[in-house]
Amino acid sequence: MWQWPQPDETWTIPQTGHIDGYGGQWLPLMLGATAYLCDVESRGGAFTYWPNSHHAAHRYFLEHPSHLDGSFLYIEGFTWDVFCDNPKTGGTEFTAKTGDLLLWHAFLFHNGSLNLRSSPRTALIARFDHRDRDDPVFRHDVPEDLWKYWAI
Repeated sequence: MWQWPQPDETWTIPQTGHIDGYGGQWLPLMLGATAYLCDVESRGGAFTYWPNSHHAAHRYFLEHPSHLDGSFLYIEGFTWDVFCDNPKTGGTEFTAKTGDLLLWHAFLFHNGSLNLRSSPRTALIARFDHRDRDDPVFRHDVPEDLWKYWAI
């Protein structure tokens, strides 16, 4: 995936983000992976994330397990900020060196950012869901332990 340079834009750190796994295809308990094919400097289209925000999203789904299917998208007045304790502080850029691999929980509040550098940000991005994703019991489970289904 490329993030093409936009040198005429004014750079600001993103003030909002989203979580993954919702929209056209609901993929519960997803792992995101980004492999960087070139260095990514600050203001170079970096992955931007809100530290510890996966805990806020987890709390949200513990309180609203029926929303795990993405139905939160249709709540009047919905904003993605419900998945982050501190959305307005702005995210943190993940700058990378060629070959770095970033693994991230789908509940991590994140966004892309503008690239003001002279070359495109180039990365391979993949998303992995759990082998039991089609099991209705698994699909609707919000475990107390955020890492219950994770194993290597």
